Amino acid sequence: MSANLDNVWQLALANDELDKFLVGERFYFQEAQNDNEEPQNIVAAFDLRVLRYWQQTRDPQFPERLVAALLKILASYPDRNRAIYVAAVWVWYYRLCLSKKQTQPEGLYADLFEVDMGAVALALQRQLELNKAELVQDTRWAGGSWNSQNGLWAPLMRTALGVRDQLGGPDFVPVNR
Repeated sequence: MSANLDNVWQLALANDELDKFLVGERFYFQEAQNDNEEPQNIVAAFDLRVLRYWQQTRDPQFPERLVAALLKILASYPDRNRAIYVAAVWVWYYRLCLSKKQTQPEGLYADLFEVDMGAVALALQRQLELNKAELVQDTRWAGGSWNSQNGLWAPLMRTALGVRDQLGGPDFVPVNR
C-alpha cells in the first residue's frame, strides 16, 4: 500500500499536479484514520509525503513549488471553500511542524525546510474576506454542527488566530472576522 501511495505522490510531482494533491482530489487523496471526513488528510499527507520527500531529496525547488501550488488552488480551484479550507490547514500544519522543529531540534522535523508563506497568507486572507457568507453556510468537514455554529467560518477563524498568535504567523486573519 505504501509503495502505491509513493507512486501517486511521484505522479503528482512529475505531472505538476501538486495542487490536486493538496486539495485531496480522488486519485491523490491520502486516507485518514479518524471519524471525521476531510478533503485531504493533511497531517498524514505532510508527514508521509511532503516531509519524507524533502528528507530524501532535499529538492531545492520543492518549497517554492509547494507555495506555488497553494497559491494556485487559492486563485483557481473551482470549489472555493475547499481551496480556502485546505490551504488554511496546510499552512497551520506546516507552522506547527516548524514550531516542533524549534522545540525538538533532534526530532522528526529537525531538518524541515523553511519557506515564506507570506504570499499564501495574503491570498488566503483575501479569499476568506471575499467568501465569508459562503463559508458560514458550508457545513462540510470541520464546519459540521458537531464543531461549529457558523459552518467553516468558525474553524477557519480558530485556525487563522492560532497560526498568528501561537505559531508565529503568517497572519491571514481577515479584517471582517
